[in-house]
Amino acid sequence: VGVGATRVSRRDARGATRANARARSTPLRAPTDRAGRASSVRSSVVVLASGEDEPPETTSTSTSSPPGSAYGGPNMYADSQAIAPPSPRRVFLGTLATAGLALGGNFLGITGALLSDFPDAAASLRLDIIYPVNGLKRCYNPEKGYEFVYPEDYLGDATMAARNANRQAAATSLDPGAPSAKPPMIFGQEVREPQSAFGPMGGTGEENVSVIVSRSPPGGFRLDRFGDARNQAEWLLANVLARPGTGKTAELYDAYTRLGPSGGGKGVKYYTFEYTIRTESWYRHNVAVFAEFGGRLYTLVAQVPETRWKTREADFGNIAKSFRVFVPTG
Repeated sequence: VGVGATRVSRRDARGATRANARARSTPLRAPTDRAGRASSVRSSVVVLASGEDEPPETTSTSTSSPPGSAYGGPNMYADSQAIAPPSPRRVFLGTLATAGLALGGNFLGITGALLSDFPDAAASLRLDIIYPVNGLKRCYNPEKGYEFVYPEDYLGDATMAARNANRQAAATSLDPGAPSAKPPMIFGQEVREPQSAFGPMGGTGEENVSVIVSRSPPGGFRLDRFGDARNQAEWLLANVLARPGTGKTAELYDAYTRLGPSGGGKGVKYYTFEYTIRTESWYRHNVAVFAEFGGRLYTLVAQVPETRWKTREADFGNIAKSFRVFVPTG
């Protein structure tokens, strides 16, 4: 009996396995009510054979996405707005950062155009060192104690800057240097190389503006010892710039003085000369400004070929009027 029972149970198990296979392969039909409508409840039948450890199978229902809703589809923008709507704070900060970059970089000249409406404020804050205001930029040298404006299309003289750097390195070097040649004289003072020089890019050197600072001798020095501005200019042309026998001829156009404040609270007199110098090979128009302050003689000279004088006349006038000396920091 025991053997027969065992055979029967095995036969029943095989029958149960076949029933499970048929249940999985045969789709289930939802029951319908009397009106013929399909019920929304789905039932699954699982038949387990007695004595077996087969786990019950579960059915999962997945909801398919409507067409076009996947990322990258035609509704991508709407989906992204639904997921992460734009933040007003981020939009404001982005706009502010973009405007700051545009102003800081002078994009399309917008910063210079805005500052041109407030030239006095730009000059007092020295923003025109970076941004051109009314077509002019500022040179500010606190170590030597002077400042002036120059055309925005002028660039710094790289050769002069390199010479100044080499001269400073030689002055602080412990090795003895070679003896230097004696510098030329003007108004009885030694004339050094320019401390600042600017000119148009790709120029030949005929058009530029430069500043020279030289020390006065012990006991002081006064420019007015040669008389008024015209007398000084005539003496300068005849004895220094166009001496007889040099092949140079000079013509004086204007000479005047102006009184301006200095950084030390003392009025400084500025002497401005306009003149031309001609040789067989070149013909130049010059504007020079001289000032003495704190035992130093400051000389600004702007020159341009006579053929370009009309295009630079207004700029050179602004250069001369803007030249100012003050107590140096160096």
